[in-house]
Amino acid sequence: MELKVQQNVALSQFTTYRTGGPARFFSGARSWQEILGLREFAKLKGLPYLIIGGGSNVLFADEGYPGLVILNQMDKLQINGKNVTANSAVNLSKLVLLCAKHNLGGISGLALVPGSVGGAVYGNAGVPDVYISDVFMHAEILPEKSNKPLIVGPDYCKFAYRTSHFKKTKDIILSATFKLKPTPGAIIKTEINSYIKERTLKQPVGLTCGSFFKNPGQFPSAGWLIEQSGCKGMKVGGAQISEKHANWIMNTGKATTSDILSLAKQVYDRVDEKYSINLEPEVQIITDNPFLKT
Repeated sequence: MELKVQQNVALSQFTTYRTGGPARFFSGARSWQEILGLREFAKLKGLPYLIIGGGSNVLFADEGYPGLVILNQMDKLQINGKNVTANSAVNLSKLVLLCAKHNLGGISGLALVPGSVGGAVYGNAGVPDVYISDVFMHAEILPEKSNKPLIVGPDYCKFAYRTSHFKKTKDIILSATFKLKPTPGAIIKTEINSYIKERTLKQPVGLTCGSFFKNPGQFPSAGWLIEQSGCKGMKVGGAQISEKHANWIMNTGKATTSDILSLAKQVYDRVDEKYSINLEPEVQIITDNPFLKT
């Protein structure tokens, strides 16, 4: 198996924020065997490695990444009765729409959630009505210390709000199987359209990762805390707090990762000062210079 590894590839083209410097090494992978080979390549060279999918919840440093970035390109889908198995690179919205065509519901609320299936399992993506963990059956992973795929269930994944066991390991999610509800297609279509309409009214459009901070509890939300702290519209360089949704930091066109992190730090400090609440980022920040207080 020949691995096609490139050098100094701009990471900005693979993230929804469109920021970040070059990866020292970069390669795509269309099978778990290729991922395994690339992981061994990184280990032999003593390099850190990272796997990305849709790039919707990741923020790379302006200096880039000093190791190997693997772009997951495994995107096959299989429907078997009520169960759906999706490779980790499958777009989440694509999954929802394909299931709808087969009269399988229960995940309509994920219709506009950005990113891939792997990222959704990794971070337990969802909306108040449904999280990926609600329909999750099992996942096929490449364990951190094994060269063979393994099937794991919910107990292994330890799902919680916006997190899972995978955030504490170097396990690689290869695919996931979900159990859905047989539902008339017309009902699913109505649900999806309702969610899309609601999100369009509340959420801005542009270069962003969506919600930057996790909600600290059921109420108040991070967006409410940020808005009440007077942060809406604040700018640093090309980064701006959305006027439409205070928990969305936007790249207005020329933002750097440093701009985004500097603005996030100001938001963090204001909320901390006014409410004594330490907001936690939802976005995965790949940098040696974290902005949060220690």
